[in-house]
Amino acid sequence: MKDFILSCGSTVDLTEKRLEERNINYISYKYFVDGVEYDDNFGKSMSYQDFYTKMKQGADTKTTQINSLEYIDYFKKFLEQGKDVLHIEMSSGISGSYNSALIAQKELMSRYPNQKLIIIDSLSISSGYGMLVDTLADYRDKGLDIDKLAQKAEELKTSVKHLCTASDLTHFVKGGRISKTAGIFGSILKICPAITTDDEGRLIVYKKVP
Repeated sequence: MKDFILSCGSTVDLTEKRLEERNINYISYKYFVDGVEYDDNFGKSMSYQDFYTKMKQGADTKTTQINSLEYIDYFKKFLEQGKDVLHIEMSSGISGSYNSALIAQKELMSRYPNQKLIIIDSLSISSGYGMLVDTLADYRDKGLDIDKLAQKAEELKTSVKHLCTASDLTHFVKGGRISKTAGIFGSILKICPAITTDDEGRLIVYKKVP
């Protein structure tokens, strides 16, 4: 069986140690704190404690998607080594990075027509994304080749269920997930949204918890 790379984004919600142990490669997203750009590299650019402290203090925080040129540089280093790549990307319903990865795929497959670069839309985020990728590593280690593992990813991704709650709506408003008006009234009434994802991997309110 030809060796291949199992890959994901840094938003996968697994530790760097876990990714290394499972032989899973990753590409780093980027984020901004008060206009300064940082790599999402497991707390090396900024510790998690400092990041969340700054958030609590009202820092302006935002994330950015990975562009196609960044994906090309990332995937190319594996293809140049003669290795195929199966990349599991964060939900396209949350980020445009999946579409950027597809643009990179089209460009690179014209350069490396005898190799495989498969991009999977996980429809997942956070811990659900991590569980999916970790499970796929199990199947890879059991001997599935890249094509069969890609098929397994398509099968499994619809089985991942997400559910989370939040007591502070501030960052939902900043991120455009809810309107400013809804955020104000929700905070006054102390309403916490229970959030899940729909069939297209988009965040939706499952129910409102007082």
